[in-house]
Amino acid sequence: MAAQADRYEAVLAQYGLRPERMEQRGKAVKVYTNRGVFALKPLESEQEAAAIWQSLQHGGGRRCLPLYFTQQRSLFATEGRRLYYLQAWHDGESKVEKDVIHTFFRELARLHRATVRTIEVGEEEAAAYRKQKRDEWQRTRAVWEERVERYEAAWYMSPFQLQCCTYFHEVMRAYAFAEERLDVWEETLKETKQWRIAWVHGKARLSHHLPPYWISWERAHWNSPLFDVIAALRFHVRTMPPLGREWLEGMEEYEKELPLSDGERAFLYSHLAEPRGFVRCLERYEAASRNERNEREYVTALQRCYWAFKNMEAVVMHLVQRDAAQQEEAMDNEQPADESSND
Repeated sequence: MAAQADRYEAVLAQYGLRPERMEQRGKAVKVYTNRGVFALKPLESEQEAAAIWQSLQHGGGRRCLPLYFTQQRSLFATEGRRLYYLQAWHDGESKVEKDVIHTFFRELARLHRATVRTIEVGEEEAAAYRKQKRDEWQRTRAVWEERVERYEAAWYMSPFQLQCCTYFHEVMRAYAFAEERLDVWEETLKETKQWRIAWVHGKARLSHHLPPYWISWERAHWNSPLFDVIAALRFHVRTMPPLGREWLEGMEEYEKELPLSDGERAFLYSHLAEPRGFVRCLERYEAASRNERNEREYVTALQRCYWAFKNMEAVVMHLVQRDAAQQEEAMDNEQPADESSND
């Protein structure tokens, strides 16, 4: 620990700062100095430094929490083989309230809108991606089917095995829905041959949004704007149901700033509906010997996966029902014009 503190002191000296106290906060270090409180963060690779540098150059630059220069006018300090950057310390929001979540989705859309552009996509690329995802899902479905068949054939099922069998049909329906939406996405892409990309944050979540700024850009890259949306929802639905309505409304806030095409919606619903985490639980359970299995712990882990699954299902169903209502309203609005033309 002392060696680590010495290393941090050497890094801070490059900024002309003298630390008075330091606290480890995840990967970052909260540093109390003679000139204020700062966040010092190490980088894992030069690729992460490049991602931050490019984020400052792109449209998201003005939304990046400013970095301090070293005394040598560099954005990154070097100590040994490690790179570091320095920012002002911000504690962020302590409460997850409705307005905070709505603002998060609106600002995420504005972040994407600043760099969004359309690229050409060939049928071969779309088909290859669809095949990759379908093969991946087929492998996980096969694991489920094999395990459940074996569990049901047993004379006595353990609590974990019983839970797996209980969830099986719901999970299979989710995979079927995800595949159907992915097929719609591919067919749409065949017609348009266009797809939108933007400079995405790479790890969008509430703790990385300090309005009006975003922090932790180490994973930023060019991708579909939906990459950030999917990652954010997957992270934040991992809680006990029911999910707050503000999360169900998040995409509506997002689309006020950056409306999605039909193909993008199909892609989004497909990836949100994908059941996640279950197979990892099954494989860990199977890998453990009977004497090492703590049924309560494994059931709890499986239950958490199910809670996240049901929360995400609520998000997807809300969006699907919203789309259906909008289509019905559009048809109703067209009807009087049709009738008047017939008269």
